[in-house]
Amino acid sequence: MFERCEQSMLVIYDKNSKKIIPLSETNFSAHNILERRDIEKWIENCPDILGEELLIISTEYDRFDKTNERLDLLAIDKDGNLVVIELKRDDTGKYVDLQAIKYAAYCSNMTFSEVVKLYCNYLHKKGRSITEEKAKNEILEFIDNEDFEELSDKPRIIIASKEFRPEVTATVLWLRKFGVDIKCVKLTPYELDDKTVAIESTVLIPLPEAEDFIIQSEKKENVGLTITQQEYIDFYNELVSRLNAIIPRDYPKPGPRAYYSIPVGKGVHFEWAFHGRPRSSFGVELHFESGNKNWNIDTLKEIVKLKKAEIEQKTNEKVIVQENWGSNWTRMYIEKNEGKMTEDLKKWAVEKMKIFIEILQPEIEKLINK
Repeated sequence: MFERCEQSMLVIYDKNSKKIIPLSETNFSAHNILERRDIEKWIENCPDILGEELLIISTEYDRFDKTNERLDLLAIDKDGNLVVIELKRDDTGKYVDLQAIKYAAYCSNMTFSEVVKLYCNYLHKKGRSITEEKAKNEILEFIDNEDFEELSDKPRIIIASKEFRPEVTATVLWLRKFGVDIKCVKLTPYELDDKTVAIESTVLIPLPEAEDFIIQSEKKENVGLTITQQEYIDFYNELVSRLNAIIPRDYPKPGPRAYYSIPVGKGVHFEWAFHGRPRSSFGVELHFESGNKNWNIDTLKEIVKLKKAEIEQKTNEKVIVQENWGSNWTRMYIEKNEGKMTEDLKKWAVEKMKIFIEILQPEIEKLINK
């Protein structure tokens, strides 16, 4: 078992002797641990070391036009952003931030189709034969962001090193104020014995305990929306206005997302949502997203038993039921095969949501208040 105390000393606890044993901090060079041969391979095989889920799509990427420079690792995050990963062994030096920014600029024009080809080639080099279509599906399955349609032109940056010079951290903090998503991860080696080195991974910037606040603050300072995001806001504002005329209540303000939720309580909500990348269908849905997976499944089953047939009869649509959706959630929904924001889709969305709310909400409230 490892424990980290306030002075950032790493210790091990021996269960047999009941003793705490401090570990000696070391450096990578002392153990002949190299940047490309070792540290890069560690992160390639276990990107969680960097404090988040990432899908590695290329290593030692050097296909930039008019330069021979190469970046260490290129990845996709769960939101569908490109992530440039720059590694240094024991010290960042003075210019790692500039180097990483250059690589991010080089990657800023990459399209999703280019990334798919890159990932396909990467897997081929790893000895795994795969079609571009399957590579594309793997990337889309990895991405959690339902709004994802195309890559942003603002790749994220992660810099990992044992030591960060003040010149680098000061620049990183300043860049973040201007909307550059750049992160610093400190990798500290500790000597366990002659044959074993422990690695402590710590996110330095942004501070983990302040990350949610920092990210929200930065988002408010960078409020420019894409055309697609503004379309979502306008579309859902119109749907809410029409629904409010039929079923008056306080509805949440729509955000720049492909979905819009109407809360009921205890993690249950109705939802309008576009599906597919590119979007190809639209759903009127009921979601059960409490933290209790068993409750979500049991409540969905009860609602399906009580009201599925009535919903299908009143909407004249087939109800799709998913008892295992995400890690803990469940849902039921009807779907229209339309990805464009047409007048016909708007009428369909409001009409069907009215039926969902009128039939299902009274039963949901009974089950929540049991």
